[in-house]
Amino acid sequence: MTQKPPPRPPLPRHRVAAAVDRSARDLTARSAVPVIEGKWWGDGLYALHAAELDRLEERFPDDVTMLWYQEPGYETAPGTNPEYRFGYLDDYSTAEVHGTGRTRVLLADWADLDRFLAHLPDPNEPGNFDAVRARAAAAGSGRYRIGCWWRLFHERFWAIRGMENMMLDYYDAMPELKRLGGALLGFYRVIIRRFAEHGCDAIFSSDDLGHQRGPMMSPEHFRELYLPLYRAFCDEVHAHGMRFILHSCGDNSLLLDDLIAAGVDVFHPVQKGTMDLPAAAERWGGRISFLVGFDVQHSLIHSSPEAIRAEVGELRRCFQRPEGGLLLGMGNGILPGTPIANIEAALEAMYDSD
Repeated sequence: MTQKPPPRPPLPRHRVAAAVDRSARDLTARSAVPVIEGKWWGDGLYALHAAELDRLEERFPDDVTMLWYQEPGYETAPGTNPEYRFGYLDDYSTAEVHGTGRTRVLLADWADLDRFLAHLPDPNEPGNFDAVRARAAAAGSGRYRIGCWWRLFHERFWAIRGMENMMLDYYDAMPELKRLGGALLGFYRVIIRRFAEHGCDAIFSSDDLGHQRGPMMSPEHFRELYLPLYRAFCDEVHAHGMRFILHSCGDNSLLLDDLIAAGVDVFHPVQKGTMDLPAAAERWGGRISFLVGFDVQHSLIHSSPEAIRAEVGELRRCFQRPEGGLLLGMGNGILPGTPIANIEAALEAMYDSD
């Protein structure tokens, strides 16, 4: 099979920065748009289509360098140091399983909070930035660099407490959540500084604050608990000259004003089917940039390549502003069963420009 040429060369660092910062001039819907996580292979996809996905990796070069540090484990550590984890018990084999059945409740009783905090992992764990250092060196200096990890505050709370416990904690244990959030913030401050030392331009993390019809918590609880944490986190990111990109699935409409006030610079993915995309572009487009994620749940897997190209074009027309503020990618991991032709069509439309 003959390899098609790339639609365009990778964008240089300053072009991505201009889109993020909304500091460009006279952009149109046909201008080159930075693509971030356009090749987000979901669980199981690569095992099914390794050769085809490798071809797409080669054809569509990255506009940014995503740098993932080695996060601490949960009930067990990822490496040789057993203390590099968020768990504090020697044995979690009988702890309640939550989420998708792959994690256990780490802190079942708030009476053990002091013990839990005393065992927090060391953000300066030897070797946890080795992969960052190697990938940054391989990428060179011309790419926009993003320091990455999953789970910020809300997601980290539910990983530690379990979803059901955490939802009750908003009403029964707000002081304890604030203490835990403050400790996590202290950990993240060090990680932010270390990414800055590796020349990063932005930080990316996730906090799935929304469900299909609104936020997971009341706006009042968000403002009491999360807004101060987000503001302090964003202040730390900005103090090191970086920007903050937040991934949050679901409907975040009731929280976006607060996220903007806290200092979030880029929001991802503006999930189709949960948020009104034209209304979001109109209401917040001049105040925050959008990494608009293409719908992997329905459109990418079920539409035709022609319809997918048209939908990407509509996203461009909806969110692009003369000063920038638009980046494109996938809304989440691409699902097994998605036709390769559809993935390629989406990428062609994202990378296309005059």
